[in-house]
Amino acid sequence: MIRLKEIVKDAYVVKGYKQEDMDSCVYMIDTKSDDGLILIDAGLYLAPIQAIEKEGFRIKDIKHCLLTHGHLDHFGVCGKLKKLNEEIKFYAHEYDIEKIEQKQDEGSIRLYYGDYEFNTIKITNPIRKDNEILKIGPYNFRCIHIPGHTSGSVAYLLEIEKKKVLFAGDVPGLVLKSRGGNLENYINSIQKLLSLRVDIMCEGHEDIIQPAEKVSKFLNNYIEFNKNIHIIVEVDPKNLTAIRTLTLEAYELEFYGNALELCNYWLKIDPNNQQAQKLMEKIKSHNPVESNFLEPLIKENFGG
Repeated sequence: MIRLKEIVKDAYVVKGYKQEDMDSCVYMIDTKSDDGLILIDAGLYLAPIQAIEKEGFRIKDIKHCLLTHGHLDHFGVCGKLKKLNEEIKFYAHEYDIEKIEQKQDEGSIRLYYGDYEFNTIKITNPIRKDNEILKIGPYNFRCIHIPGHTSGSVAYLLEIEKKKVLFAGDVPGLVLKSRGGNLENYINSIQKLLSLRVDIMCEGHEDIIQPAEKVSKFLNNYIEFNKNIHIIVEVDPKNLTAIRTLTLEAYELEFYGNALELCNYWLKIDPNNQQAQKLMEKIKSHNPVESNFLEPLIKENFGG
C-alpha cells in the first residue's frame, strides 16, 4: 500500500517541506512505462529517495531527474544517485549547467551544510529553449524558463487529470545580485507563471499550494517580498516602509521564523513602534523556529 503523499494520479511527494530544513523538496512521477520513475529535484540526501523502496518502488527504476536550478540543495545527492543507477538521465537548463557540474566551493558548503560530501555529475540532457517539451512515458513536461533566482531556473508544467501541476523549484528564493539573482528577470518570470493559471504548485521549500487562487496569491506575494528584500539588503537597510511591509508579508505567508527575525530587526531600527510590538506577540504565539538570514545579507553588502 502506497504511503507516499499523492499529489495527483502518478505524482508523489518523496521529501516534503520542513521549516527547519535547508534541503529542498523532492517530487516523483511514476510513468508506469519503460521510462520508469522521474524525480523532480533530488535534494541533498539519499535516505528520502531510498525510502521509496519501502513503498513498492525501486531506485533502479528512477531513469530521469529533472533539476529546477543550479543550487546545491536541489541537486547535491545526484552523484550518489548516479552510483546506484548508472542509467539515470539528468536534465537542467543550459545556463545553470556550469553551476551543477563544477566542483562546489568547500567553504560555502561548510557554511550552510556542515561536513556535507558532494560528488559532481554531468547533465546528460540540457534544456535550451523556453517551453521545450520533454516527452517521458505518457507525460509531456513543459519546461518554462524562469530566470531571476538563477539565470537557468526552470519550472516544469505537467497536466494530469485535467489539473495543471507546476513544479517550480525556488519561487520564494532570494533574488539578490550578490547571489547571482536578477530582480527584473524574476518579476517577469513570476508574471509568466501567473499567466498559466496553474491549479497546483509543488515548490522547492513549501508545502503543496492549491487551488489556483492560492497559487496566484502566493506568486504575487513573492513579487512584493523580493522587491522589499532588494530594498533592505541592496539599497537602504533602514528603510522602515520596506521593513514593515516585509515583516507583515512574512507573517501573512505563515513564515513565522522569518517573521520573528524581521520583526526583531524592525524593533532594532524603530524600538518604540507599537505595531511591531503587537505583531511580535502574535508571532511568538506560533512558537516559531528562529531564522538568521537578513542581517548577514545586509553585512555582506554594507559591512558593519
